[in-house]
Amino acid sequence: MKKYLLFALFIGLNIAATLKVNAQCTPDPTCNDIGNPGEMCPEVLPPATANVPYSQVLTVIPPATFLYNGQTVSINKIKISNVENLPQGLSYQCNPSNCEFTPTTPVTRYCILLSGTATTPGTYPLRIHIIPYVTILGIPTALPEQVDDTSLVMVVNTASYAQIVNSSKFTLLPAQPNPYNATVNISYYSPYTTSVDLQVFDVLGNKVYEEKAISNKGENAFKFDGSNLKRGVYVYTVTNGRERFVKQLIKN
Repeated sequence: MKKYLLFALFIGLNIAATLKVNAQCTPDPTCNDIGNPGEMCPEVLPPATANVPYSQVLTVIPPATFLYNGQTVSINKIKISNVENLPQGLSYQCNPSNCEFTPTTPVTRYCILLSGTATTPGTYPLRIHIIPYVTILGIPTALPEQVDDTSLVMVVNTASYAQIVNSSKFTLLPAQPNPYNATVNISYYSPYTTSVDLQVFDVLGNKVYEEKAISNKGENAFKFDGSNLKRGVYVYTVTNGRERFVKQLIKN
């Protein structure tokens, strides 16, 4: 058990080492509240690309009023409680960090940062959970949570080799096939010649395979023969001494 916990900690630390988190965003000063109270910009999100870092700021102007039970009530703040159905690999942070936005005159703009690296191509209608607060008898009171599922859709496209090359970064490509039966290609792009190390571990943290190679500039690949392994989930790491990637591999 101790060995397993140490391995889990090792994997967690290495995953964290590959992430660059920027929890601060800056609202777009050109976003204006037009038409209905409240506004979110942009109306159409730029598409993301699988396995390529993504960062997009949503500027929010909170509404000053809210229609509740057929009556228009004044809002003293809204709270973004969740952004649901984000593609795997993406997360959100608010500015301010508590995700509470207060309507003001003149207008104050707030923002939500969507960032990370999406892993799975597809179309993702976002569901933004909003809690409006009103003042009742002088006491700030939360109304029932509202869900906006009509405004924003995120599209994640498949990464092309040209996009990866243009990134000029050491990049791990998706293992193919995964799940696998016998052999699997673990490909990566390197912008320079360097030593690269592949290690494969079982779920108990036992190293079951290791291979070292000297990469060429461009696309390279390890051809891993895992036919002798039992069915199940494995973890593999690819490192060049500067960056380390940790991914999951499934043996059928």
